[in-house]
Amino acid sequence: MSTKTNSHLRNFKWSDIEALQRLLNDIGRHGHRDWPSNVDELREELEYPRVQPKRNIALAINGDGVTGYAIVEPEANIGRSVIGIGSSKIGLATRNKLLDWATTRAKQEAPIAHLSTRDNETELEKLVEQLEWAKVRTYLKLELTTDISPAKATLPGGFSLRTMLGLDEVPELTYLQNEAFSQHFGYSPNTEDEIKARLLAHDTSINDIVMIHDSHEQLVAYCWTLTQDREGLKIGRIGMTGVLPSVRKQGLGRSIAEAGFNHLLKQEVGALELDVDSVNAPAIKIYSSLGFTTSSEVSWWERSL
Repeated sequence: MSTKTNSHLRNFKWSDIEALQRLLNDIGRHGHRDWPSNVDELREELEYPRVQPKRNIALAINGDGVTGYAIVEPEANIGRSVIGIGSSKIGLATRNKLLDWATTRAKQEAPIAHLSTRDNETELEKLVEQLEWAKVRTYLKLELTTDISPAKATLPGGFSLRTMLGLDEVPELTYLQNEAFSQHFGYSPNTEDEIKARLLAHDTSINDIVMIHDSHEQLVAYCWTLTQDREGLKIGRIGMTGVLPSVRKQGLGRSIAEAGFNHLLKQEVGALELDVDSVNAPAIKIYSSLGFTTSSEVSWWERSL
């Protein structure tokens, strides 16, 4: 690893996007996000309303070009900022600069910062420990790559299954998602505009939202699925799976998870993946029964600013 100390930081510009993409590809998997592998998809990610990359991304620059980045995603509605750090070919001093920039930027938005590290990022974990960040949560990265077969996906009586029909259902979907995840660690409620922006992204569509309605046509459960092409393999991803709190303990969690699973299989994916909170035992039980295993772990760290 290079230990150059002549690198400097500056804010992201849209003309940097190809260099940032090359950096992300060079770094590989890190943090909690699985970044896109091509520029068009990365641009979509950065154009998402909350990101504001020119303000919230800093790049480490030296003679070799872009060698590191920091991103801050403010979530003022829950009083935190989420920090991401990634680097290649840089030493501890530059990594420290990136983290210092991100912490300073995060403090301008919220009193608490959260930062994620993948279990292969030992150097970054040592740094955040030294800076007295506290580990507060662990998420599991689950995957299924072989022997994939359809699930039963049985519905309890009185409920019906279908995919989303149109953008006019965005208000109901937004309400359900915010209700279903209101007590989950780090969940920041979404607006209808944010949900719509996600639905209009290239890797998902209204046809990829699997829904369960009750006998009164009320939306009570959903599974948001996505597909990505990664290194020549079509990957199916179970993004978010939620059940309205008032109808839980009726088996709908398993039903909607299995329905989303089967929806992805129909698209001839070569592998499946998802993230799950390590304390969410019921969800882990469902996905384990479908054949998912843990591929890596993500640690979440917290610091008061």
